[in-house]
Amino acid sequence: MKKKRVAIKIRRTKPKASKLAKKHAKQVKRAPTPPQYSKTIIDVKSLMSLDEAKKYVFDLAGDKGIEIFTFLLNRSPIEENKLARKMKFERANAIRKFLYRLYSKNLVSYIKKKHGVKAWYTYYWEAHPDRLLFLIQKDYEDEIKQAQKSIDLNKATDFFTCNTCNRRYDLQTALENDFVCSNCHGQLSHMDINQVLVDKENRIAFLNEKIKKLSLLVKTRKVHSS
Repeated sequence: MKKKRVAIKIRRTKPKASKLAKKHAKQVKRAPTPPQYSKTIIDVKSLMSLDEAKKYVFDLAGDKGIEIFTFLLNRSPIEENKLARKMKFERANAIRKFLYRLYSKNLVSYIKKKHGVKAWYTYYWEAHPDRLLFLIQKDYEDEIKQAQKSIDLNKATDFFTCNTCNRRYDLQTALENDFVCSNCHGQLSHMDINQVLVDKENRIAFLNEKIKKLSLLVKTRKVHSS
């Protein structure tokens, strides 16, 4: 008796990927985007067009200081000897006194690098316009505080002025002196403080407007970290 032949079908299947390979593929597909951070950008051209900015730098380091700081705003960091040549100084020592004056208020800073074991340090300088912006704004805010204190004080008491030398006295002092000036013995008259208050309030409004304009010089930009 003949045996029946039975055909057997063999199904070829792809080998299953290992768990590690699957995990790696999953990570590749879901690779995270680089994180972002905010970068502050100062409109340095507009900043240095302000009289307050030029005056602040001038008071620290004179005209040469303004030239050096303005140069660094657009070309920093720069090596010290190269900076000296660009600014027409014969040697680096001559420019350092201006740099150190600016450094005293953190308007500039430096990093030092050493090339080789026995080599001298090389200094690289850069400017910080954000620091100058902060210092100007702080001056405005300090003046606003003083003006507000003056307003509060003038509202709290009456004042009298000497008709001869214009010295001012509060009410208590005027009473103690029998309304006679202790400086020139002139007669004291009551002072109309309303105009003083108006002038102080106008000054505060003016300074607040200045601070608002300073804020427009600052821009932030989202940057992907590498």
